[in-house]
Amino acid sequence: MGGMGTFELIGRRPNIFAAAFAMCGGDNTLNAKKYAKKVPLWVFHGEKDSVVPYSHSESIVAAIKQQGGSPRYTLYTNDDHNCWDDAFAEPDFMAWLFSHSK
Repeated sequence: MGGMGTFELIGRRPNIFAAAFAMCGGDNTLNAKKYAKKVPLWVFHGEKDSVVPYSHSESIVAAIKQQGGSPRYTLYTNDDHNCWDDAFAEPDFMAWLFSHSK
C-alpha cells in the first residue's frame, strides 16, 4: 500500500512531513483538506496500471487542487504498476524532494 499509505500518513500527520511523493496510489477525496496546503506533493502513476487505476491519482490530485494545494502530477503513458522506475529517474525528483524543509 505504498502510494495509498503515503496519503494515509500525510493525512494523519501533515505537520511532520516537509514533502511527500505517492506512486500508484489514491485516497478518499474528502481527506485532501487535511494536507492539501500543508504538504507539497508529487504524485506519479502509470496509465496502464493493472493494480490501481490511474483515475485514483487523478481524483485525489483534483481534490487537493480544490482545497488550495498545488501537487505535481506525472502520468506515464506506457507504465503499468511499476511507475517507480521512471519516477526515480526524473531529473529533478531528488532536488524537488529535498528542496522542502520544516
